[in-house]
Amino acid sequence: MAAMDSILDRFRADLDRLYGPRLARVVLFGSRARGDARPDSDYDVAVFLSDLNDRWDEVDRIAGVAANLLDETGAVIHAMPYRIDAYAERTPLMHEIRREGREL
Repeated sequence: MAAMDSILDRFRADLDRLYGPRLARVVLFGSRARGDARPDSDYDVAVFLSDLNDRWDEVDRIAGVAANLLDETGAVIHAMPYRIDAYAERTPLMHEIRREGREL
């Protein structure tokens, strides 16, 4: 658990540096949040931004942060950007994120 927390702390800090005040919320979800992950499980992370003009540009930026951590730690982070108002949407994915998510 300590290694997982260290990886997630680094990822959050890197996102803070990248986005500053645009970073509204970062939520771990999936098997790592539920506590039933295998050692080789990836990290599913939703990145909520106050301003999301070009989603694919943000996907690339976040992927760069995740790639640096992969190189350094071997951890696979699958992170996707969303508008902050998407958190309240009534979709299956957002319901899962709200239900089992762990704020970073």
